[in-house]
Amino acid sequence: HGRIRPGTLVEHLDTITDRWHRYRTAGATLAITATTNDHARLINNHLQAARLAAGELDPERSAVLRDDAEVFVGDVVATRRNLRNLTTDTGEMVRNRDRWTVTQIDDDGALTLSKLGQPGVVVVPRDTALDTIELAYAVTEYGNQGDTHTAAVALVSPATSARGLYVAMTRGRHDNVALVVTDTHDPA
Repeated sequence: HGRIRPGTLVEHLDTITDRWHRYRTAGATLAITATTNDHARLINNHLQAARLAAGELDPERSAVLRDDAEVFVGDVVATRRNLRNLTTDTGEMVRNRDRWTVTQIDDDGALTLSKLGQPGVVVVPRDTALDTIELAYAVTEYGNQGDTHTAAVALVSPATSARGLYVAMTRGRHDNVALVVTDTHDPA
């Protein structure tokens, strides 16, 4: 049914970026799942670069995060620790793997974040942001476990386990696609 698609890593990065833009434009959500942190980082960087090239992110205003990654207003990020000392304007504690949109970057490097799909805004000081926030267009299966989206796409590699594939292929309500990294375009 076209749900399993072979191809190179570069082709799949472009496909993931195109799908993310298409679903976002339609007001829908797309869960992007990778098996490894390295693959999630590749997808995140590729998608961010495409958004910068399209003028969706402001290159004049950025902050540095974990692993020297830059983040811009409009980027999708995740907190990677429970931050009990930070609460949103709705009184919720900031939790590990919460996903946010960056809505402002202050001169001192503090980030104003708006929770994805839920009410809640929080200001994260620069030092805390540097240690606990990362780009999160794509996450590993642990990051998407339990989430439900309009659709889902999984980057599948030799490192993908049956458990990881199950999680990745059951996140979308209407569409779930596996992009398998291969040397050829032959599904066999």
